[in-house]
Amino acid sequence: MYLSNLDVLQVRNLESVHITCHPQANIIFGANGSGKTSLLEAIYLLGRGRSFRHRDLRVVINQAATELVVAARVARGSDGKRRQLGIKRTSAGQFEARLDGASLQSSAQLVAELPLQLIDAHSFMLLEGGPQQRRQFLDWGVFHVEHGYTDLWRRFQKTLKQRNQLLRHGRIDPDVLRTWTAELVPLCEQITVRRERYLEALRAPLQDAVAAFDGLGEVSFEYYCGWDRKLGLAEVYKADESRDMATKTTNHGAHRGDVIIKVNGQPAADHFSRGQVKLLVYALKLAQASYYKESSGESCLFLLDDLPAELDYFHRQQVMAFLNKLGCQYFITGVDRQDFTDLVENIPHQMFHMEHGVVAVE
Repeated sequence: MYLSNLDVLQVRNLESVHITCHPQANIIFGANGSGKTSLLEAIYLLGRGRSFRHRDLRVVINQAATELVVAARVARGSDGKRRQLGIKRTSAGQFEARLDGASLQSSAQLVAELPLQLIDAHSFMLLEGGPQQRRQFLDWGVFHVEHGYTDLWRRFQKTLKQRNQLLRHGRIDPDVLRTWTAELVPLCEQITVRRERYLEALRAPLQDAVAAFDGLGEVSFEYYCGWDRKLGLAEVYKADESRDMATKTTNHGAHRGDVIIKVNGQPAADHFSRGQVKLLVYALKLAQASYYKESSGESCLFLLDDLPAELDYFHRQQVMAFLNKLGCQYFITGVDRQDFTDLVENIPHQMFHMEHGVVAVE
């Protein structure tokens, strides 16, 4: 899977950008503030329906405009059949997504059409941040390999929301609360089964990815499902009833799940240097991409923001070698052209120079 061309209109300082993309390596260089990260942000918008830099999409729209548009031709499958994918967001909050002219009803459909991975300066939060980041990492993988996971996830979120809304009321009917609890229990258990199945399948690809980098050691992970597995979840909720009512929230369940990532038996975030943390994040994302390709037959797309600032030259080589082995299309940004000259010398690629929101092919 790759983008054959990309059109970006009014995304931050990118008033009008039209580029033909290389199916493999796309290198974007230029001074700080030139629009490099905004170009990656535009691709991310196309694949996720949201920004990785700001929660409010209205601030992503160029100040002189009332709407942004991102569109691309997406080649998928062994025959390289191309489909037109596009999104539009207005300053009034309206959002549209289309595939070959037909409206898409949810961001999940965008994610399915354009599976992408982002690695930027905040990606180390996957290890050093809270459980939410690791759940998002895990659910990205499950979504792409488990049919029906989206519907299951939505039912879970809806049921959890209803239970929490009830808990926030001043007076609670215990029978109504138990009705919502009875609906929530099997949903949590089904999500847990799928997450654990995915993590088990990810073990081998992760070992391959870790082996591609020097100095990471033996990486393993454990899954905490969000409650004490020695007890059934229904029993946990029964014991939690008074606590949940006091705290006005559901204290256990799949929404509290976490992945404990270890290196040589110790929590990685506690014993790794920042450089090692970055390398392990790359290994985790590359392992996901490897398993995605194994299970779907398709490659996913990588966005690597300011790679030279994140990794030394030797490890940059290792990252790019792995991406090339997977057949992934990737977009890499950096300030200095010289940081990439030797890296791409023997790799099919296209260089783009950015200045004041304008892209020039090198």
